[in-house]
Amino acid sequence: MWTLKRWNELEEAYHELLLEAEANQILHTTRLTTLTYMILSEFMSYAAPLTVNRGMESVDRILALLPAMQHRACEPFILEDWAEQAGVSTYYFCKLFRKAMSMTPLSFITLCRIQFAKQRLIEKENWPIKDIAGEAGYTSASYFNQKFQEHEGMTPSEFRSLYARGLFG
Repeated sequence: MWTLKRWNELEEAYHELLLEAEANQILHTTRLTTLTYMILSEFMSYAAPLTVNRGMESVDRILALLPAMQHRACEPFILEDWAEQAGVSTYYFCKLFRKAMSMTPLSFITLCRIQFAKQRLIEKENWPIKDIAGEAGYTSASYFNQKFQEHEGMTPSEFRSLYARGLFG
């Protein structure tokens, strides 16, 4: 089922097609084809599903939270708080998040934290790695090193060293 934003144009094109078909039957196939194409074009341009897909509404709620999640990624991640903001259970939040982003909420937070850490490694080249880990939301420098290695294929120190030598950016 569909709804049309501009029903009048489609109705006029359909009426014109009917008149042509009644008057000339199939004698003017080019004209009938043109009118049929006009109807299809109008439909394709202005048709929308009649009912809103509830699943997409929920996904939109998740997508709307992404900027805030990214902004607060370095804070402790509390799944229940984010699910509450989306107005769903934690289970459903995770399911919707995976549908919207093709990853878990924690994977998204980890990506945001690693991006933040990479920026800090470049900006604060004299800061100890453990301080950058803490700023990025990791209480353990070794866990931070492990996650950084998983995502970047090198340690934070190696990343910093490569950037300092001009091999990045």
